Amino acid sequence: MENQVKLKIENLYKIFGPHPKKAMKLLADGLDKETIFEQTETTVGVQNASFEIYEGEIFVIMGLSGSGKSTMVRMLNRLIEPTAGKVLIDDQDIVAMNDDELVKLRRAKLSMVFQSFALMPHMSVLQNAAFGLE
Repeated sequence: MENQVKLKIENLYKIFGPHPKKAMKLLADGLDKETIFEQTETTVGVQNASFEIYEGEIFVIMGLSGSGKSTMVRMLNRLIEPTAGKVLIDDQDIVAMNDDELVKLRRAKLSMVFQSFALMPHMSVLQNAAFGLE
């Protein structure tokens, strides 16, 4: 049996600042994020990210400091709202979910372990990840 896609990211964007729509248009016009910031005081955090994660797969997001890793991960559970794009968990677009649906999804299917400063030192990684379910 072939593994199913559990998480699918389609054309995901996060724009921080006062002019996200203008920044999206400038991106579509081919401007880079530095020029967009100079013109709009708006920061491109994540630009057109797309990927799939299959059931049972180990997936790593790597990059330099400030490259958008934490922003990306926080959009996967909507701790940060995406500016555009889709986040599909078991074919459900969480970007389109209302607050009640999102709470149910988070309780049943999501967990997030923050960087080491927020971990409980007396617990294993698994115990830290499951802590929010208690």
